[in-house]
Amino acid sequence: ILKMQNADGEYVQIGNTEWLKNERNPRFATKLKMTYTFEIKQRLQFLIVDVDDPNDLTNVNEIGKLECTLGQIAGSRGCKMTRDLVGEKPGKYGSITILAEELKGRTTDLLAIKMKGTEILNKDGFMGKSDPFLIFKSVRADGAIQEVSNGKSNVIDNSESPFWEEMRMGMVELCNGDLEGKIIVECWDFDSLSGNDQIGLVETTVGEILAGKELVMKDYKEGRDLKPGKLQLVSGSIVRIPSFLDYLGSGCEITVSFAIDFTMSNKEASEEASLHYTGGEGYNQYQQAMVSVGEILENYDHDKKFAVVGYGGIPPGKEEADHCFALSMNEQDPEVDGVQGLLDVYASAIASVRLYGPTNFAEVLKQSHMMANEQRKQHYHVLVIVTDGDITDMQKTKNAIIEASYQVPLSVVIVGVGDEDFSAMEDLDADGGGLLHDDGRPPFRDIVQFVPFKEALAHSGGG
Repeated sequence: ILKMQNADGEYVQIGNTEWLKNERNPRFATKLKMTYTFEIKQRLQFLIVDVDDPNDLTNVNEIGKLECTLGQIAGSRGCKMTRDLVGEKPGKYGSITILAEELKGRTTDLLAIKMKGTEILNKDGFMGKSDPFLIFKSVRADGAIQEVSNGKSNVIDNSESPFWEEMRMGMVELCNGDLEGKIIVECWDFDSLSGNDQIGLVETTVGEILAGKELVMKDYKEGRDLKPGKLQLVSGSIVRIPSFLDYLGSGCEITVSFAIDFTMSNKEASEEASLHYTGGEGYNQYQQAMVSVGEILENYDHDKKFAVVGYGGIPPGKEEADHCFALSMNEQDPEVDGVQGLLDVYASAIASVRLYGPTNFAEVLKQSHMMANEQRKQHYHVLVIVTDGDITDMQKTKNAIIEASYQVPLSVVIVGVGDEDFSAMEDLDADGGGLLHDDGRPPFRDIVQFVPFKEALAHSGGG
Protein backbone atom coordinates (compact mmCIF):
# COMPACT_ATOMS: atom_id res chain seq x y z
CA ILE A 1 0.00 0.00 0.00
CA LEU A 2 1.39 3.42 -0.98
CA LYS A 3 0.51 6.53 1.01
CA MET A 4 1.62 10.16 0.67
CA GLN A 5 1.69 12.84 3.34
CA ASN A 6 -0.72 15.73 2.77
CA ALA A 7 -0.45 19.37 3.91
CA ASP A 8 -1.95 18.42 7.30
CA GLY A 9 0.77 15.86 7.95
CA GLU A 10 -1.53 12.88 7.45
CA TYR A 11 -0.63 9.95 5.21
CA VAL A 12 -3.34 9.35 2.61
CA GLN A 13 -3.50 6.21 0.48
CA ILE A 14 -2.91 6.79 -3.22
CA GLY A 15 -2.76 3.19 -4.41
CA ASN A 16 -1.96 -0.44 -3.79
CA THR A 17 -0.47 -3.34 -5.72
CA GLU A 18 -2.07 -6.62 -6.65
CA TRP A 19 -2.50 -9.40 -4.05
CA LEU A 20 0.08 -12.19 -4.13
CA LYS A 21 -0.88 -15.32 -2.20
CA ASN A 22 1.60 -17.26 -0.04
CA GLU A 23 4.68 -15.42 -1.32
CA ARG A 24 7.66 -14.47 0.87
CA ASN A 25 9.60 -12.79 -1.96
CA PRO A 26 6.91 -10.98 -3.92
CA ARG A 27 7.58 -9.10 -7.18
CA PHE A 28 4.66 -6.76 -7.68
CA ALA A 29 3.67 -5.95 -11.27
CA THR A 30 1.19 -3.15 -10.58
CA LYS A 31 2.60 0.33 -11.21
CA LEU A 32 1.59 2.93 -8.65
CA LYS A 33 1.27 6.28 -10.40
CA MET A 34 1.72 9.70 -8.84
CA THR A 35 2.75 13.19 -9.90
CA TYR A 36 6.42 13.95 -9.37
CA THR A 37 7.06 17.54 -8.24
CA PHE A 38 10.78 18.24 -8.09
CA GLU A 39 10.55 21.35 -5.86
CA ILE A 40 8.38 19.75 -3.13
CA LYS A 41 9.45 17.22 -0.53
CA GLN A 42 6.93 14.44 -1.20
CA ARG A 43 6.91 12.15 1.84
CA LEU A 44 5.85 8.58 1.11
CA GLN A 45 4.96 5.54 3.18
CA PHE A 46 5.17 2.01 1.77
CA LEU A 47 3.26 -0.57 3.79
CA ILE A 48 3.69 -4.31 3.30
CA VAL A 49 0.58 -6.00 4.69
CA ASP A 50 -0.80 -9.50 5.03
CA VAL A 51 -4.42 -9.80 3.90
CA ASP A 52 -6.83 -12.71 3.67
CA ASP A 53 -9.31 -10.89 1.44
CA PRO A 54 -7.78 -8.58 -1.23
CA ASN A 55 -11.14 -6.82 -1.55
CA ASP A 56 -11.09 -5.78 2.10
CA LEU A 57 -8.04 -3.64 2.94
CA THR A 58 -9.57 -2.47 6.21
CA ASN A 59 -8.66 -5.78 7.83
CA VAL A 60 -4.90 -6.19 7.37
CA ASN A 61 -1.87 -7.22 9.40
CA GLU A 62 1.08 -4.89 8.91
CA ILE A 63 4.34 -6.76 8.22
CA GLY A 64 6.66 -3.77 7.86
CA LYS A 65 6.90 -0.31 6.35
CA LEU A 66 9.28 2.20 4.84
CA GLU A 67 9.03 5.98 5.06
CA CYS A 68 11.03 8.04 2.57
CA THR A 69 10.65 10.84 0.04
CA LEU A 70 10.05 10.53 -3.67
CA GLY A 71 13.23 12.56 -4.12
CA GLN A 72 15.27 9.90 -2.32
CA ILE A 73 13.98 7.28 -4.75
CA ALA A 74 14.54 9.45 -7.82
CA GLY A 75 17.98 10.43 -6.52
CA SER A 76 19.14 6.82 -6.14
CA ARG A 77 21.33 5.38 -8.88
CA GLY A 78 19.12 4.32 -11.75
CA CYS A 79 16.08 5.57 -9.77
CA LYS A 80 16.22 2.26 -7.86
CA MET A 81 16.34 2.14 -4.07
CA THR A 82 16.51 -0.78 -1.61
CA ARG A 83 15.86 -0.23 2.11
CA ASP A 84 15.10 -2.38 5.15
CA LEU A 85 11.53 -2.45 6.38
CA VAL A 86 10.81 -1.43 9.97
CA GLY A 87 8.14 -2.72 12.33
CA GLU A 88 6.56 -1.75 15.62
CA LYS A 89 9.32 -3.55 17.55
CA PRO A 90 13.05 -3.95 16.87
CA GLY A 91 13.76 -6.85 14.55
CA LYS A 92 14.14 -7.97 10.94
CA TYR A 93 11.15 -7.44 8.72
CA GLY A 94 12.72 -7.90 5.30
CA SER A 95 13.52 -5.29 2.71
CA ILE A 96 11.80 -3.46 -0.11
CA THR A 97 13.16 -2.44 -3.50
CA ILE A 98 11.45 0.42 -5.31
CA LEU A 99 12.01 1.33 -8.95
CA ALA A 100 10.76 4.68 -10.25
CA GLU A 101 10.24 5.45 -13.91
CA GLU A 102 8.83 8.45 -15.70
CA LEU A 103 5.59 7.94 -17.60
CA LYS A 104 5.18 10.51 -20.37
CA GLY A 105 4.16 10.81 -23.97
CA ARG A 106 5.86 12.76 -26.75
CA THR A 107 5.34 16.17 -25.13
CA THR A 108 9.00 17.16 -25.34
CA ASP A 109 9.86 15.50 -28.65
CA LEU A 110 11.27 17.54 -31.52
CA LEU A 111 11.05 16.83 -35.24
CA ALA A 112 14.51 17.43 -36.71
CA ILE A 113 14.49 17.41 -40.54
CA LYS A 114 16.40 18.56 -43.57
CA MET A 115 14.30 19.01 -46.72
CA LYS A 116 15.07 19.46 -50.41
CA GLY A 117 13.06 20.69 -53.36
CA THR A 118 13.07 19.76 -57.04
CA GLU A 119 11.55 21.51 -60.07
CA ILE A 120 10.53 24.48 -57.91
CA LEU A 121 8.38 26.85 -59.95
CA ASN A 122 10.13 30.04 -61.07
CA LYS A 123 8.31 33.12 -59.71
CA ASP A 124 10.97 35.64 -60.79
CA GLY A 125 10.54 35.43 -64.57
CA PHE A 126 13.41 35.50 -67.06
CA MET A 127 15.49 37.60 -64.61
CA GLY A 128 16.29 34.65 -62.39
CA LYS A 129 14.86 31.83 -60.34
CA SER A 130 12.78 31.69 -57.18
CA ASP A 131 14.34 32.22 -53.74
CA PRO A 132 12.38 29.46 -51.99
CA PHE A 133 11.74 28.86 -48.30
CA LEU A 134 9.35 26.55 -46.42
CA ILE A 135 6.69 27.21 -43.78
CA PHE A 136 5.27 24.34 -41.69
CA LYS A 137 1.73 24.74 -40.35
CA SER A 138 -0.40 22.70 -37.97
CA VAL A 139 -4.01 21.74 -38.62
CA ARG A 140 -6.01 21.81 -35.40
CA ALA A 141 -8.98 19.60 -34.61
CA ASP A 142 -11.37 22.48 -35.38
CA GLY A 143 -9.77 22.94 -38.81
CA ALA A 144 -7.81 26.07 -37.92
CA ILE A 145 -4.40 26.35 -39.59
CA GLN A 146 -1.49 27.94 -37.74
CA GLU A 147 2.22 28.43 -38.39
CA VAL A 148 4.32 26.59 -35.81
CA SER A 149 7.24 28.00 -33.81
CA ASN A 150 10.56 27.53 -35.64
CA GLY A 151 8.51 26.31 -38.61
CA LYS A 152 10.10 28.64 -41.18
CA SER A 153 13.19 27.46 -43.08
CA ASN A 154 16.10 29.49 -44.33
CA VAL A 155 15.89 31.12 -47.78
CA ILE A 156 17.84 29.56 -50.67
CA ASP A 157 18.71 32.21 -53.27
CA ASN A 158 18.01 31.68 -56.96
CA SER A 159 17.39 27.93 -56.97
CA GLU A 160 14.92 25.46 -58.41
CA SER A 161 16.59 22.56 -56.54
CA PRO A 162 17.09 23.92 -53.00
CA PHE A 163 18.54 22.06 -50.02
CA TRP A 164 17.36 23.72 -46.81
CA GLU A 165 19.17 23.70 -43.46
CA GLU A 166 17.93 21.51 -40.61
CA MET A 167 14.73 22.63 -38.90
CA ARG A 168 13.59 21.63 -35.39
CA MET A 169 9.93 21.88 -34.39
CA GLY A 170 8.00 20.67 -31.36
CA MET A 171 5.96 17.57 -32.18
CA VAL A 172 3.07 18.58 -29.92
CA GLU A 173 2.67 21.99 -31.55
CA LEU A 174 3.10 20.60 -35.06
CA CYS A 175 0.81 17.58 -34.97
CA ASN A 176 -0.15 16.99 -31.32
CA GLY A 177 2.49 14.27 -31.22
CA ASP A 178 0.58 12.19 -33.81
CA LEU A 179 2.74 10.91 -36.69
CA GLU A 180 -0.39 10.58 -38.80
CA GLY A 181 -1.85 13.97 -37.88
CA LYS A 182 -2.39 16.27 -40.86
CA ILE A 183 0.05 19.14 -41.41
CA ILE A 184 0.60 21.63 -44.23
CA VAL A 185 3.95 22.53 -45.79
CA GLU A 186 4.01 25.71 -47.86
CA CYS A 187 6.77 26.82 -50.25
CA TRP A 188 7.29 30.55 -50.77
CA ASP A 189 9.47 32.79 -52.94
CA PHE A 190 11.27 35.44 -50.87
CA ASP A 191 11.02 39.00 -52.22
CA SER A 192 12.10 41.86 -49.98
CA LEU A 193 10.76 44.52 -52.37
CA SER A 194 7.27 43.49 -53.47
CA GLY A 195 6.55 40.90 -50.79
CA ASN A 196 6.82 37.12 -50.67
CA ASP A 197 4.94 35.05 -53.26
CA GLN A 198 3.48 31.66 -52.48
CA ILE A 199 4.73 28.93 -54.81
CA GLY A 200 2.69 25.95 -53.67
CA LEU A 201 1.67 23.74 -50.77
CA VAL A 202 1.12 20.13 -49.81
CA GLU A 203 -0.96 18.40 -47.14
CA THR A 204 0.96 15.58 -45.54
CA THR A 205 1.91 13.96 -42.22
CA VAL A 206 5.12 13.67 -40.24
CA GLY A 207 4.99 9.94 -40.87
CA GLU A 208 4.95 10.46 -44.64
CA ILE A 209 7.83 12.94 -44.47
CA LEU A 210 10.01 10.64 -42.34
CA ALA A 211 9.20 7.73 -44.68
CA GLY A 212 10.84 9.72 -47.50
CA LYS A 213 7.71 10.09 -49.57
CA GLU A 214 8.02 12.49 -52.51
CA LEU A 215 5.59 15.31 -51.77
CA VAL A 216 4.07 16.79 -54.91
CA MET A 217 2.92 20.33 -54.23
CA LYS A 218 -0.27 21.77 -55.62
CA ASP A 219 -0.97 25.34 -56.66
CA TYR A 220 -2.33 27.51 -53.87
CA LYS A 221 -5.05 28.79 -56.24
CA GLU A 222 -7.74 26.42 -57.46
CA GLY A 223 -8.27 25.95 -61.21
CA ARG A 224 -4.76 26.71 -62.43
CA ASP A 225 -2.65 24.10 -64.16
CA LEU A 226 0.67 25.04 -62.56
CA LYS A 227 3.22 22.60 -61.18
CA PRO A 228 4.84 24.21 -58.14
CA GLY A 229 7.39 21.42 -57.69
CA LYS A 230 8.23 18.64 -55.28
CA LEU A 231 9.56 18.34 -51.72
CA GLN A 232 11.35 15.42 -50.10
CA LEU A 233 13.23 14.51 -46.94
CA VAL A 234 17.03 14.57 -46.97
CA SER A 235 17.44 13.40 -43.37
CA GLY A 236 15.24 13.44 -40.31
CA SER A 237 14.41 11.97 -36.95
CA ILE A 238 12.34 12.55 -33.84
CA VAL A 239 14.58 13.82 -31.06
CA ARG A 240 13.62 13.21 -27.47
CA ILE A 241 14.79 16.00 -25.15
CA PRO A 242 15.99 14.30 -21.98
CA SER A 243 14.27 15.35 -18.76
CA PHE A 244 15.82 15.56 -15.30
CA LEU A 245 14.49 12.09 -14.48
CA ASP A 246 15.94 10.73 -17.73
CA TYR A 247 19.38 11.79 -16.53
CA LEU A 248 18.77 10.25 -13.09
CA GLY A 249 17.47 7.03 -14.57
CA SER A 250 20.57 6.62 -16.72
CA GLY A 251 22.72 6.56 -13.58
CA CYS A 252 24.37 9.95 -13.95
CA GLU A 253 25.74 11.87 -10.97
CA ILE A 254 24.04 15.06 -9.80
CA THR A 255 25.99 18.11 -8.63
CA VAL A 256 24.36 21.14 -7.00
CA SER A 257 25.54 24.70 -6.50
CA PHE A 258 23.99 27.75 -4.83
CA ALA A 259 24.36 31.44 -5.75
CA ILE A 260 23.35 34.00 -3.09
CA ASP A 261 22.38 37.65 -3.70
CA PHE A 262 24.68 40.11 -1.84
CA THR A 263 23.33 43.32 -3.37
CA MET A 264 22.38 46.42 -1.41
CA SER A 265 18.69 46.07 -2.33
CA ASN A 266 18.52 43.48 0.48
CA LYS A 267 19.43 46.24 2.99
CA GLU A 268 22.34 45.98 5.42
CA ALA A 269 22.35 42.74 7.38
CA SER A 270 22.45 44.68 10.67
CA GLU A 271 19.03 46.23 9.96
CA GLU A 272 15.96 44.32 11.13
CA ALA A 273 14.24 45.12 7.83
CA SER A 274 17.04 43.40 5.90
CA LEU A 275 16.38 40.10 4.16
CA HIS A 276 19.85 39.10 5.42
CA TYR A 277 19.12 39.99 9.07
CA THR A 278 20.16 37.10 11.33
CA GLY A 279 19.53 38.59 14.75
CA GLY A 280 15.88 37.61 15.08
CA GLU A 281 14.15 34.41 16.08
CA GLY A 282 14.36 31.68 13.51
CA TYR A 283 15.83 31.86 10.02
CA ASN A 284 15.62 34.79 7.61
CA GLN A 285 14.11 34.19 4.17
CA TYR A 286 17.47 33.40 2.57
CA GLN A 287 18.17 30.77 5.21
CA GLN A 288 14.65 29.37 4.94
CA ALA A 289 15.05 29.09 1.17
CA MET A 290 18.43 27.39 1.53
CA VAL A 291 17.04 24.84 3.96
CA SER A 292 13.84 24.18 1.98
CA VAL A 293 15.58 23.78 -1.37
CA GLY A 294 18.80 22.28 0.01
CA GLU A 295 17.01 19.46 1.83
CA ILE A 296 15.31 18.48 -1.43
CA LEU A 297 18.41 18.69 -3.62
CA GLU A 298 20.60 16.92 -1.08
CA ASN A 299 18.72 13.73 -1.95
CA TYR A 300 20.02 13.94 -5.51
CA ASP A 301 23.58 15.25 -5.04
CA HIS A 302 25.96 12.30 -5.37
CA ASP A 303 28.44 13.45 -2.68
CA LYS A 304 26.08 15.67 -0.61
CA LYS A 305 28.36 18.68 -1.17
CA PHE A 306 27.24 22.07 -2.50
CA ALA A 307 29.42 24.65 -4.25
CA VAL A 308 28.31 28.05 -2.87
CA VAL A 309 29.01 31.43 -4.50
CA GLY A 310 27.82 34.97 -3.96
CA TYR A 311 27.18 37.75 -6.48
CA GLY A 312 26.84 41.51 -6.28
CA GLY A 313 28.87 41.96 -3.07
CA ILE A 314 32.42 43.05 -2.27
CA PRO A 315 34.36 40.17 -0.68
CA PRO A 316 37.07 40.85 1.93
CA GLY A 317 40.25 42.21 0.38
CA LYS A 318 38.54 43.57 -2.73
CA GLU A 319 37.46 47.08 -3.66
CA GLU A 320 34.87 46.34 -6.34
CA ALA A 321 31.77 44.18 -6.56
CA ASP A 322 32.31 40.61 -7.64
CA HIS A 323 29.55 38.83 -9.53
CA CYS A 324 30.73 35.30 -8.79
CA PHE A 325 32.86 34.66 -5.67
CA ALA A 326 33.16 31.64 -3.37
CA LEU A 327 31.50 32.18 0.00
CA SER A 328 34.23 30.02 1.51
CA MET A 329 36.67 32.73 0.23
CA ASN A 330 38.60 29.86 -1.37
CA GLU A 331 38.01 29.89 -5.12
CA GLN A 332 39.76 26.52 -5.44
CA ASP A 333 37.40 24.86 -2.97
CA PRO A 334 33.92 26.45 -2.96
CA GLU A 335 32.13 23.32 -1.71
CA VAL A 336 30.53 22.76 1.71
CA ASP A 337 29.01 19.70 3.38
CA GLY A 338 25.25 19.60 2.92
CA VAL A 339 22.61 21.99 4.22
CA GLN A 340 24.37 22.72 7.52
CA GLY A 341 27.56 23.62 5.68
CA LEU A 342 25.50 25.90 3.43
CA LEU A 343 24.04 27.73 6.43
CA ASP A 344 27.44 28.01 8.12
CA VAL A 345 29.26 29.49 5.13
CA TYR A 346 26.37 31.92 4.52
CA ALA A 347 26.50 33.15 8.14
CA SER A 348 30.26 33.68 7.86
CA ALA A 349 29.93 35.56 4.56
CA ILE A 350 27.17 37.86 5.87
CA ALA A 351 29.58 39.05 8.55
CA SER A 352 32.41 39.82 6.12
CA VAL A 353 31.01 40.64 2.65
CA ARG A 354 29.92 44.22 1.89
CA LEU A 355 26.57 44.41 0.13
CA TYR A 356 26.78 46.34 -3.13
CA GLY A 357 25.48 45.74 -6.66
CA PRO A 358 24.29 45.57 -9.36
CA THR A 359 22.30 42.33 -9.60
CA ASN A 360 23.91 40.38 -12.45
CA PHE A 361 23.26 36.69 -13.12
CA ALA A 362 25.28 36.14 -16.30
CA GLU A 363 28.65 35.43 -14.61
CA VAL A 364 27.15 32.85 -12.27
CA LEU A 365 25.38 31.16 -15.20
CA LYS A 366 28.56 31.09 -17.27
CA GLN A 367 30.49 29.50 -14.39
CA SER A 368 27.81 26.81 -14.00
CA HIS A 369 27.90 26.27 -17.78
CA MET A 370 31.67 25.63 -17.56
CA MET A 371 31.27 23.37 -14.50
CA ALA A 372 28.69 21.27 -16.35
CA ASN A 373 30.97 20.94 -19.38
CA GLU A 374 34.15 20.17 -17.44
CA GLN A 375 32.80 17.09 -15.67
CA ARG A 376 34.17 13.91 -17.20
CA LYS A 377 31.64 11.44 -15.88
CA GLN A 378 28.01 11.36 -16.90
CA HIS A 379 26.46 14.03 -14.73
CA TYR A 380 23.79 16.71 -14.41
CA HIS A 381 24.27 20.07 -12.70
CA VAL A 382 21.60 22.07 -10.83
CA LEU A 383 22.20 25.74 -10.07
CA VAL A 384 20.04 27.42 -7.42
CA ILE A 385 20.01 31.24 -7.53
CA VAL A 386 18.47 32.95 -4.49
CA THR A 387 17.62 36.60 -5.17
CA ASP A 388 15.47 39.46 -3.89
CA GLY A 389 14.24 40.88 -7.19
CA ASP A 390 15.04 42.50 -10.50
CA ILE A 391 18.27 41.99 -12.43
CA THR A 392 20.32 44.51 -14.40
CA ASP A 393 21.92 42.31 -17.08
CA MET A 394 18.72 40.81 -18.48
CA GLN A 395 19.82 40.24 -22.09
CA LYS A 396 23.21 38.83 -21.08
CA THR A 397 21.38 36.52 -18.69
CA LYS A 398 18.98 35.42 -21.45
CA ASN A 399 21.93 34.75 -23.74
CA ALA A 400 23.68 32.67 -21.06
CA ILE A 401 20.52 30.63 -20.38
CA ILE A 402 19.85 29.93 -24.06
CA GLU A 403 23.48 28.98 -24.75
CA ALA A 404 23.39 26.58 -21.79
CA SER A 405 20.14 25.03 -23.04
CA TYR A 406 21.93 23.56 -26.07
CA GLN A 407 23.29 20.15 -25.05
CA VAL A 408 24.57 21.26 -21.60
CA PRO A 409 23.25 19.09 -18.70
CA LEU A 410 22.15 22.02 -16.56
CA SER A 411 18.97 23.20 -14.82
CA VAL A 412 18.54 26.54 -13.06
CA VAL A 413 16.17 27.08 -10.12
CA ILE A 414 15.62 30.76 -9.27
CA VAL A 415 14.15 31.33 -5.80
CA GLY A 416 12.70 34.79 -5.22
CA VAL A 417 12.71 36.05 -1.61
CA GLY A 418 11.08 39.21 -0.28
CA ASP A 419 8.22 41.22 -1.74
CA GLU A 420 9.78 42.78 -4.84
CA ASP A 421 8.50 42.57 -8.43
CA PHE A 422 9.57 39.22 -9.85
CA SER A 423 8.16 39.68 -13.36
CA ALA A 424 11.68 39.62 -14.84
CA MET A 425 12.34 36.24 -13.20
CA GLU A 426 9.13 34.88 -14.69
CA ASP A 427 10.34 36.06 -18.12
CA LEU A 428 13.43 33.86 -17.71
CA ASP A 429 11.22 30.83 -17.10
CA ALA A 430 10.46 29.88 -20.71
CA ASP A 431 7.12 28.19 -19.93
CA GLY A 432 5.26 30.95 -21.77
CA GLY A 433 7.77 31.31 -24.63
CA GLY A 434 9.29 34.60 -25.74
CA LEU A 435 12.79 33.93 -24.38
CA LEU A 436 15.21 34.82 -27.22
CA HIS A 437 18.96 35.19 -27.67
CA ASP A 438 20.49 38.31 -29.22
CA ASP A 439 20.83 36.34 -32.45
CA GLY A 440 17.14 35.35 -32.43
CA ARG A 441 17.57 31.78 -31.18
CA PRO A 442 14.99 30.39 -28.75
CA PRO A 443 16.13 27.99 -26.00
CA PHE A 444 16.68 24.40 -27.11
CA ARG A 445 14.91 23.28 -23.93
CA ASP A 446 13.43 24.98 -20.88
CA ILE A 447 16.16 24.87 -18.21
CA VAL A 448 14.84 27.56 -15.82
CA GLN A 449 12.26 27.18 -13.05
CA PHE A 450 11.27 30.28 -11.05
CA VAL A 451 9.84 29.82 -7.54
CA PRO A 452 8.51 32.79 -5.48
CA PHE A 453 9.52 31.58 -2.03
CA LYS A 454 6.63 33.12 -0.07
CA GLU A 455 4.06 31.58 -2.40
CA ALA A 456 5.76 28.19 -2.27
CA LEU A 457 5.89 28.41 1.53
CA ALA A 458 2.18 29.25 1.71
CA HIS A 459 1.21 26.38 -0.63
CA SER A 460 3.23 23.91 1.42
CA GLY A 461 1.50 24.96 4.62
CA GLY A 462 4.59 26.75 5.92
CA GLY A 463 6.81 23.65 5.80
